[in-house]
Amino acid sequence: MNFDYYLHKSKTEIEKEAVKNLSFWAKQAGIINPKLSQFIKLFIGSLKRGKYLRGVLVKLGYELTKAPKNGSILQAAAAYETLHSSLLAHDDIIDRSILRRGRKSLYQSLGGNHYGISQAICLGDFGIFLAIELLNSSNFHTSRKNKAIDLFNLTCINTAFGQMLDIELPRQKNPREKDVIGIYNLKTAKYSIIGPLLVGAILGGASESFLKNLELFGKNLGIAYQIKDDILGVFGDEKTLGKSVTSDIEEGKNTLLLTYALQNANQKQRDFIKKNYGKGKISPKNFLETRQIFTRCGALEYAENKALAYTTNAKKIIPAITKNRLNQLLLNGLSDFLINRSR
Repeated sequence: MNFDYYLHKSKTEIEKEAVKNLSFWAKQAGIINPKLSQFIKLFIGSLKRGKYLRGVLVKLGYELTKAPKNGSILQAAAAYETLHSSLLAHDDIIDRSILRRGRKSLYQSLGGNHYGISQAICLGDFGIFLAIELLNSSNFHTSRKNKAIDLFNLTCINTAFGQMLDIELPRQKNPREKDVIGIYNLKTAKYSIIGPLLVGAILGGASESFLKNLELFGKNLGIAYQIKDDILGVFGDEKTLGKSVTSDIEEGKNTLLLTYALQNANQKQRDFIKKNYGKGKISPKNFLETRQIFTRCGALEYAENKALAYTTNAKKIIPAITKNRLNQLLLNGLSDFLINRSR
């Protein structure tokens, strides 16, 4: 079984579970006020357009432990996907993103004004609380469930820290690579790879040594994942991505592309970046010039090599995680999928 097939098959199962749980709460909310039900149905629509990577990793983390089959792992996976859609709702407000997954972001679909922002924040809050409830009501041993919820909550805290630093770093005049990597670890590695894999593995009764190896694998792969995401955020295709390719530049996001360029570009190129990067709406001409500078000064190549190096380090840890050939192929396939993706 290759990872693409595993991802598609697992996504179908998890999405069905997520929609089932959210539809239940849409009915409960509708009893209070029909308008509430409409809001939650809109949230369901935003969730259904996702890749479900994090939920799939919850399922994979559980299966890596060779624990007995338990259908409730789909509920735990759905919990993580519900959390993800909730945080995206908040993230789009922070970034003022018009698009998400090829359609209007949640707050934009609610009007994009103060009312829309307020309702999207509330829906995001609802999703976070529901995610914890879904984990808490899943059919696993209480001790494992409590440990998984502790890890889940800690992941949310670290994600919040990473988000705050992501907002703060563009205010610094001379961003450092280690600061950018630190944000990648907090906001992406711990949240997108380590968190879901460990939640699943904990529910499967994994040992501490197993969890440590899985965490090290996830840290390296998560950093590579974010580097690739930042490359796509500037050099990707907007239709394929389903979101803007100018927003990172317009909001002044600190990435490896930026830190490398500021250190290695010539004076004229650095002056151009400082004048146009993080200054709001950028013209098509200046956007293309920024991309050319990233390419000419070697920033793109540097970032691509860094992502490849972190991915290679992650793959080296796989034999310590599992001796099962099929599981090794899945983890290698996951690594290749994340580094070679176009969206």
